[in-house]
Amino acid sequence: MNKDNLEPDYRPVRPFIQIPEKVMMYILNLTPSSFAKVYLYLYNLSYGIGKNYTVFHTSVREIAKNLNISVGRTHNAISYFKKIKAIEKIESRAVIGTKFKVNVPEFSAKNNWYFTEPEKVRYMMLKEKIVNEDKIITSKIKRYKSIEKSLKLGLFDDEE
Repeated sequence: MNKDNLEPDYRPVRPFIQIPEKVMMYILNLTPSSFAKVYLYLYNLSYGIGKNYTVFHTSVREIAKNLNISVGRTHNAISYFKKIKAIEKIESRAVIGTKFKVNVPEFSAKNNWYFTEPEKVRYMMLKEKIVNEDKIITSKIKRYKSIEKSLKLGLFDDEE
């Protein structure tokens, strides 16, 4: 509960997935809506776990069963997403299923949606990129040093 009023504070409980606004805008414009369900399902199997590919093998029948849509409609959705490069097949096994790389939508200057890798868009940042990026770590060290230096100089004293 919030201290100021008696309204409860809401916060996500695990499992929790964040969907960027551009991904949401693309999904909301998709027709038929079953295509949106398939893309969200694959998005959840990949970015929900923190990867840009589905970690588990999945099949058309499994997706159709989990989403309660027909196998034909699911197959059409996957074919459509492959055609526009929203998903790419990484690995396929006859009995187990397929692993997909899931790309994210971006809006072009010509008012068209296109799909690209998450490393190439500004609104996506993977956890591995934060940890492995030397520039970010260096900038955080420089920022820390500048804060430490300004505290020694007394620039932010509350004595006034």
